[in-house]
Amino acid sequence: MAPGIAWLINTSYHASEWGITPEGARAMGYHRELEIACETLKKMHKRGIRVLPGGDYGFAWIKHGTNAKDLEYFVKYLGFTPMEALLAATRYGGEIMMRGNELGQVKEGFLADLLLVDGDPLADITLLQDPKRILAVMKDGVFHKEPESRAGRGRWTLSVA
Repeated sequence: MAPGIAWLINTSYHASEWGITPEGARAMGYHRELEIACETLKKMHKRGIRVLPGGDYGFAWIKHGTNAKDLEYFVKYLGFTPMEALLAATRYGGEIMMRGNELGQVKEGFLADLLLVDGDPLADITLLQDPKRILAVMKDGVFHKEPESRAGRGRWTLSVA
């Protein structure tokens, strides 16, 4: 299950600039739909049904490139731990694409798509939304944004044990 929970949340509470106020969203039934969706998704998660981040991005109030917000929403609205939210976006993503034997885990032989972040996303899942906290980006084992050297620390190294 990969619900578009960000669409409901942002339409309910963050679309005033585009003519959908929270009061208007309530009148259109979006607040109730969000409430029911959250209740249902929490129950599914507790029963072991895999709930993955997914969404309807591309609206003015849900821009492309902001999908890391889903991880925050999974924690805040659906009761996931930060680790569960990260697993839903990584390991389970590989599995749902029927490529769980090569995607979604930091493991030898898997495609390496990694972020190096300044901070601990398990302590604060929202730091993944701050571009200044993204120190490096690796796609298919190749850096697309290399980590900078830090004075006294030398180069960063990544290894899989």
